[in-house]
Amino acid sequence: MIRAIAEIRRKYGADAVMMEGTLLSHSIQAGSVLETAVTIADVQRRDARTYLVFAVETGLVYNDRELSADERLRRTWTRIVERSLRTFRALDLPADGLCLAITYSHKPYADEPDLRSHLSEGHGERESVVLYLLTSDVSELLGNRIGGQQLADRSVVLVNDRPQRIRVEPTEAPASADTAPTP
Repeated sequence: MIRAIAEIRRKYGADAVMMEGTLLSHSIQAGSVLETAVTIADVQRRDARTYLVFAVETGLVYNDRELSADERLRRTWTRIVERSLRTFRALDLPADGLCLAITYSHKPYADEPDLRSHLSEGHGERESVVLYLLTSDVSELLGNRIGGQQLADRSVVLVNDRPQRIRVEPTEAPASADTAPTP
């Protein structure tokens, strides 16, 4: 394990190692019930830019009785993606951006004990979300010059290989010079 971390650090930098751990931690905190894993899949080219790809198996099984497809996407963004990004002051990666290839499942169930008791019968339908975020846009978020919705709007979002728009859960808007309180 230590050798693998050292190799990731050597190849992609310390922030890549931190991002792996942060994505894993936030997936677990979001309520994973299945195996959770985060790996770096390498650098990928898209639209003349390079992206460091993080494959995130969240271990989540969203409840279809409580969350629509849009709400699953929103919750994944808010509880895993944005929280993970906001743990950084700056993000230094050997690419123009990062690609988060996130998977989770969904199915109807009464409550968590019901879900756990029926996991052997299946985990539900798998859903794949792929996000392409430019490091420059992430820096704007980390500097509080844009909010989560603006970052989502600037990103490429694919759900099961189809373009999608994310409606981010509202958070406090970043302060700007013209809206900052006067002393």
